[in-house]
Amino acid sequence: MDFSQMRMMAATRTTPVPSGGNLVVSEVQDAVSVAKDMASSFREQLPVLLFHLAMAVVVILLGILLVRLGRMFITRLIRRRSKKKGIIQRTDTVRSILSSVFGYVMYFLIVAIVLSIFGVDLGSILAAAGVVGIAIGFGAQTLVKDIISGLFIWGEGNLAVGDLVSINDLTGTVESISIRTTVMRNFNGNLYTIPNGDIRTVTNMSRGFRRAIVQVPCPYEENQERIVEMLREEMQKAATEIEGLKDVPDVMSIVAFDRHAVMAQVAVICPIGEHWRVERDLRSRIKARFDREGIMMPHYVLPESESK
Repeated sequence: MDFSQMRMMAATRTTPVPSGGNLVVSEVQDAVSVAKDMASSFREQLPVLLFHLAMAVVVILLGILLVRLGRMFITRLIRRRSKKKGIIQRTDTVRSILSSVFGYVMYFLIVAIVLSIFGVDLGSILAAAGVVGIAIGFGAQTLVKDIISGLFIWGEGNLAVGDLVSINDLTGTVESISIRTTVMRNFNGNLYTIPNGDIRTVTNMSRGFRRAIVQVPCPYEENQERIVEMLREEMQKAATEIEGLKDVPDVMSIVAFDRHAVMAQVAVICPIGEHWRVERDLRSRIKARFDREGIMMPHYVLPESESK
């Protein structure tokens, strides 16, 4: 054994091996050192973080304010174009859709600016969004269908804000049309929100004119010519006394045979949205005239066996 090997053996014997307690102490010291470094770094970055938070809050508040001001500007600009009723309904529809699109664009810009304030790379996010968007697009077909249908509704002009319509067996007045949904309110005040993609057939009762139609049940025993003449006399008075009527209501003698009555019919053109009121007034006049003439309108009578 040479001298170098003997020296290495001696060094090995004399080098102390760290005990378990010394190892734990060393790890604790390292952890404390890391925590101090992190606290020091946080203190240094705190003013920058607070500044970024303040900037983000300012951007969000200014963005919300710009959205409201922009929608007000769109409303005033479009409504200033015309005061005719039909055109006002059309421009209200354009206003509703433009306001919806403007809001979506502004909120996207607000989010993008806030992310850029915190140093987020928008380019990589948009690139990733493009890849993810393709995958999500297969599950968002309904949303795309609603948006495309909304554009067609706006472009064709078959539906406008303020129209009295029937959509999917729901009847009401259109309150707003957005890029995705159509909102309408019925006579009871119920609010319906219908996705544009679900709109197939629209019955619009606000275009051109509206006709008030009243079915008049007449007893088989009465002379039909007498009843028709009586109805025509009453309609002559109604034409001058019922608000909104420009013509004398047309009386059709017999339009159907019912089980208990012969059905006559009264019809007249009336203002849009006023047909319910006109029909109520016509029914009240016809009933009062029948009572004065001693004519009992046909009605169902329970058999004695059922009434006991």
